[in-house]
Amino acid sequence: MRVGSWVRWIAAGGIAAYFWYFAHGALWAHFAIDDPMNLGVYWRRGLGTSVADVAMLWRASYRPMGAVFYLPIYHAFGMNPLPYRVAVVALLAANIFLSWRISMLLTKSTAAATLTAVLVCAHASMGSIYYNTSMIYDVLAFFFTALMLWMYMRWRDSRIAGVLVVLAYLAAVNSKEIAVVGAAWVVAYEVLLGRPRRWVVPAALTAIGIAFTASRALGPNSLSKQDGYQLQITAHRFFLNARIYWNDLFYTEWFVTSRRIVIVWALTAIFCAIVRRRELWWAWFAMSTCMLPVIFTVQPRNGGSLYLPLLAVALWMATAATVLFERWPIRQWAAAALVGLLMVPGTLHYWNERAPLLLGGQELTWTVLTQIRDLPRPAPGSRVLFLRNPFPDWDTYFMATLLWNDHTLDVRLANHMDTPEDPQRFDWVLDFEGSRLKVVKGVGSW
Repeated sequence: MRVGSWVRWIAAGGIAAYFWYFAHGALWAHFAIDDPMNLGVYWRRGLGTSVADVAMLWRASYRPMGAVFYLPIYHAFGMNPLPYRVAVVALLAANIFLSWRISMLLTKSTAAATLTAVLVCAHASMGSIYYNTSMIYDVLAFFFTALMLWMYMRWRDSRIAGVLVVLAYLAAVNSKEIAVVGAAWVVAYEVLLGRPRRWVVPAALTAIGIAFTASRALGPNSLSKQDGYQLQITAHRFFLNARIYWNDLFYTEWFVTSRRIVIVWALTAIFCAIVRRRELWWAWFAMSTCMLPVIFTVQPRNGGSLYLPLLAVALWMATAATVLFERWPIRQWAAAALVGLLMVPGTLHYWNERAPLLLGGQELTWTVLTQIRDLPRPAPGSRVLFLRNPFPDWDTYFMATLLWNDHTLDVRLANHMDTPEDPQRFDWVLDFEGSRLKVVKGVGSW
């Protein structure tokens, strides 16, 4: 076996061990607070309709690729969290592998690819990616965007691959809106690195991206009209969010002014101009545009929402660290190791602080879910009322309907009824004292 092959196997083993350090605890997490709602919405809509929503962009349906993840697991395993966790961890592993492959195609450097994989493997501000299944939208957006980039870089001359690239992009944007920027990355790759030019696929991706953006920003059910996603397209909002995001990504508080954002952006551009390498310019462009879909939101979308931008930042850092040492592999590894030493200690330190908080945030959901699960199943057509529930929103409703899996049941929450009804009109009446479930009426019939 050649020395290069040994180096790759050693690098792969190190990345796998590093990944497992973060992943093994996440396998045993429970459902996050948003999981019952996410799954419940798709359960009511159905898998077939959700799959059709992927192509019908004008419907502005809520992230229909989430249904492709949630519903098959639900129908096979119900509300057992472990299969969902295994699927998430498998996707995270696939994302690391795809990041490595993209970096190899871009830089032809094992050192750069290894650094890219290490940087996207884990970030302490994004621990929810590992522990909360409800972050599956960001995981899927990363996966399909990375898959699209890899296929395009690897087989851009193939018509079959071109179709698969378009399908991957459709899946990416229907996983989460931030993936819309992937079309610009492909166009930039064609401009900077494509020889000879191939414009059919980039044009198709651009058309899809424009249509998708219009439906999500301007349509009657547009996401931009919902709390948490409202837009403020101003320079003030741009730089305010940019400072938050860059501080978050680099474990720092250095980006305290807009001037520092501009200075760093300009210095990286100057570095590209001096080095004069097309792959470095492409990585710079990806890094410069990766946050555009979330840069104008009134509520900053940092944390796990920066998972896909982390890929662009990692590609830039890995390319910039190694591009000057193309003829000296040892120096490439030294440069990659230096960058890794700047980021990995912060990841390990903050991760160990934040992981227990993520697990603690799941306790109430799991407590309520297991108590409802342990009850007998209501008869078909029953009316069930929850007088009180521990959540201000619809969590208890979704847990009950998903656990019982019966569309004929009429489940109501008293705190979400427009007109109060007499509890005697219900077959079953349940109540919560704090987080403890209490049966008021109906046990004998179950």
